Amino acid sequence: MEAFNPQIMNHELPKVEQLVFQPLEKDYLRVLIWSAIIRNLIFGFILLVASFSVPYDVPELLIKLVFAWFAIYVIWTFVSTIQGFKHKAYALRDKDIVYKSGWLWKSMTTTPFNRVQHITLDQGPIERQFKLSRIKVYTAGGAASDLTIPGLRPNTAEEIKDFIVKKTQMDEEE
Repeated sequence: MEAFNPQIMNHELPKVEQLVFQPLEKDYLRVLIWSAIIRNLIFGFILLVASFSVPYDVPELLIKLVFAWFAIYVIWTFVSTIQGFKHKAYALRDKDIVYKSGWLWKSMTTTPFNRVQHITLDQGPIERQFKLSRIKVYTAGGAASDLTIPGLRPNTAEEIKDFIVKKTQMDEEE
């Protein structure tokens, strides 16, 4: 039996812009901000300890420049975290799942259900405090997850997982 594979012209391609993306939970922004605060405090503490152990022949101006750079880095961290959050979203379709992210460097990942090997639901300690989960979708041939959608309520993540599992089972039966 010959497979039917009609040609599609460029102007007939479906437009990704027509997808209705679901935003992540607003509490996920708080998770991102708390994670950034913790990272910056650790990094700042290391800088502070290092500044006390610097030999005396290092110019004071250099130490001030390092701390000025750190202040700029902290501001940039929060600006990019907030702006980046606004651009994270996902969409479920009949045959695949799409996740987009990125403020300056945009990324869109599409994972077809017929390639899915397994799915996990994870919660980090900060996510757990805000009652959020992340879903990780693994496909054939990769050691790391091919698609991760953070910032979901646990019941939403479970529903997405169940939906994808049912779709992969239907693909296997066909």
